[in-house]
Amino acid sequence: MRKLMPILAGFILMSNYSFAAPSNLPIVVESQKLTYNDKEKIATYVGNVIAQHGSTIIRGDKLIIYFDPTGKHIKKIVVEGNVHIKDPRGEGWCEKLVYYPFEEKIVLIGDAKLKRKDNLIIGDKIVAYRDGRVSVEGIKQRVKTVIYPVENSVGKGKRS
Repeated sequence: MRKLMPILAGFILMSNYSFAAPSNLPIVVESQKLTYNDKEKIATYVGNVIAQHGSTIIRGDKLIIYFDPTGKHIKKIVVEGNVHIKDPRGEGWCEKLVYYPFEEKIVLIGDAKLKRKDNLIIGDKIVAYRDGRVSVEGIKQRVKTVIYPVENSVGKGKRS
């Protein structure tokens, strides 16, 4: 179980990559269409959406940004349809991704998968917090984790 914890921690760190880059970096969003509702402070991007923040890239069919009443801070980001998130630490897939920046929480919903190297975690819903808490739920399917052992360099090399 002790060997399992660092690997699960790696998945948690990987889940933090959803726009967890330094806040002074811009979020760049590209799509086929943008609609902004100033009254509700909602920006909706539709069609082959690509969002980038630092080295994190998220792709999906639709991305919705919910701003606070001032329109200056993001309350949440929702990405729907064929969601793929990629970061130097790993990548993930799901049907819907919800990111709450103030709570430092990311939720992957619908056939959710997180992969780091060969290690994989699968569930219907994955909720991860920046502080290391994580929960994986299996609603339609059972939760599955594939963990490859880390090679131990102790004892390798020349034998006496």
